[in-house]
Amino acid sequence: MITRSVTVAKIRREYWEQIADGRKQFELRDEEVEATSQAFVFVDASTGEHLGNARIISCTTFGGYENSTWSWRMLSKLVDIPVAELKKLFPVAAKLAAAPSEYEMHLYEITPISDDELLHGLFADPARPSDVTG
Repeated sequence: MITRSVTVAKIRREYWEQIADGRKQFELRDEEVEATSQAFVFVDASTGEHLGNARIISCTTFGGYENSTWSWRMLSKLVDIPVAELKKLFPVAAKLAAAPSEYEMHLYEITPISDDELLHGLFADPARPSDVTG
């Protein structure tokens, strides 16, 4: 049996608009999503309204003891969010000011997808390539 899942993520509406129009290609998390998670389902952080979906293309882990180091400036450039705002979004990492790269951060490369694409990706049988074309 193949198990696939999604990760529900609360974000600001303006961040979703940047993802939807291709200006924002990365989602930053301080907790790793499940390995079976194929997509993010984004909801408005204020209202809970469904905003849209994005397929997870890849994940890069920074920090911790076995991964590349990171800096606030580097992550800021990748996710297009000012450093001060990132520190508010990740207060635990911000408290580790002396050695922030010891804290693990997970950077997900994403691309927006429709609800139909999300459902197809979750329920399509990978053994049947004809499902993709028709």
